[in-house]
Order: sequence, then structure tokens, then C-alpha cells
Amino acid sequence: MDMTETDSGEGEPADTSTELVVRPAAPLPVPVPGSAYPAGPVRTATGVVRVAMSAAVEAGVWSLSTALGVTSVVLRGSMAGHPPRDILSEAGAQVRHSVRQVLGVAATDVAETDAPAPSPTTVLRARGAELLRRSADFHTEDDNHHPAYARILGELAPDEARIVRHLYLDGPQPALEVRGGRAAAGGQFNLLGDDAGLRYPNRVEEYLINLDRLGLIDVTREPLGNPNRYQLLEALPEVRRLLKRTSFGTKVLYRTVELTSFGAGFVRTCLPVPSLDHPPLEHHG
Repeated sequence: MDMTETDSGEGEPADTSTELVVRPAAPLPVPVPGSAYPAGPVRTATGVVRVAMSAAVEAGVWSLSTALGVTSVVLRGSMAGHPPRDILSEAGAQVRHSVRQVLGVAATDVAETDAPAPSPTTVLRARGAELLRRSADFHTEDDNHHPAYARILGELAPDEARIVRHLYLDGPQPALEVRGGRAAAGGQFNLLGDDAGLRYPNRVEEYLINLDRLGLIDVTREPLGNPNRYQLLEALPEVRRLLKRTSFGTKVLYRTVELTSFGAGFVRTCLPVPSLDHPPLEHHG
């Protein structure tokens, strides 16, 4: 067979060899300092994408727009060289934004819900500041009663309401205390159970303790100005029995049960009583 002629006119044999020629590998790109596309954050962002996508899937609100939004956030942060922690935080914000869109909740409402609750001291101080502000505001009319009245009404027994109304209408009432000497028996006596028409007159002592706790009454050590008002108490069978057992050191103390000024204001405001143009008729002297 004739030899093939090339364009140069020289007769050279055609190269029919099947041997593969290994070419040298191209050099890897060397990252340039300050480049906008560092390789490290991109590789790290891959794990961030998986975490963000997993969080969104578990939340049950995953959608195509959510996936695209999270991926866009991660890629932008990675290309900008942001730390993975910041990228993950921003991706989480994107997922929360998508959740709000699905639920139809405004961002302001979520911000208020997620805000940490103020400390008890901060709340109390704010309430105190509000009281001072209202006290200095002469243009605002407040209710003409003490705010504790509503609470007190919830802590009163029905018989206790009768007692304070009786003290308001009939004035201070006598009370007698017998103290037995040398561990002898004693007791406290009054006529409020009958005079006030109580349903449970045997509970008068605990009623008076509660009324004193609430600041509505006061049991004073001074007797009434009229000593004759104690005669009925001295004639009570129990009192006479105690006095017959008198021993060394037995004392008979004359007391007075009366409303405080706070209690009188409470009765006028909260109980159905006729208005009085003057304070209770009789006070201890």
C-alpha cells in the first residue's frame, strides 16, 4: 500500500498507535486571601443547611418557599464568610418567619410573646410608680373608696358583716374579760351574738379576731363611759360562775369593741346602711 502524503508534501507514515498519553493534572485553585468565596464556610454551611432543613421538617411547616428561603440565607451567609453559628441563627429566623406566615401571626405579636417576663420586683415597682402618678394627677377622678374593700368583702363571713353594721349603727359595745389567777379558767364575753342577730353566736370570738385582722374593728383596753352597760355582762351565768371561783390573782377587765375609721368607711361604702350625719353616738370615755 502506498504511503499517505501530508499537506507538507513529505511522505510520513500515519500515526496509528493506540497508546494513551497521560497529561499532567491541572493545578488546584489556590484561595486568595480576602476572596469573596472562601472554601471553608461553604463546606461548613452544608451541615448548617441540613440542620435548618431538619428543623423545618420537624416543625411540620416545610414548604418549597421555606426551603428556598433557608437555602438562600445559608448560601448568602456562607459566601459572605459569616461564622456557622450566625448562619444557623439567621436560618432559624427564616424558618420562624415562614411559620408565622403559615399561622397568620403578626411578627409583633410573636415578639411580645417571646419577650422574657419582667421580674416581680420590676412589676411591683411599676405598680408603685403608677400609684404615685395617679396621686399627682388632679385631672383624673378615681373611685371614692379604698381598693382593699373588694378583697375584704371576699374574706368576711355573713355574721361578720352583721357585726360591723351593728357597730356602725349602735356604736361601741361593751366586752368583759375574766382572767383567772394561778392557771384558773377565764374567758371573754360580749353581747354581740344576740344584739347583732348572728346566725352562729358561738363563733363571736373568731369573728372578732378576723375583723381585727382586717382592720375593721378595734378591741380597746378602755371601758365605755357608762359603766352600767357592763351590768348585763356581769350577770351572765358563765361570768358569775367564774367569779364564784375567784382565787388569788383573778382579774375582771372591762373592754370596748368599736369600729375603726377604716371600718366605718367600709360599712358606708359596702353595706346597705342608712347614712349617718354624725359618728356613732357613744364612745369610750
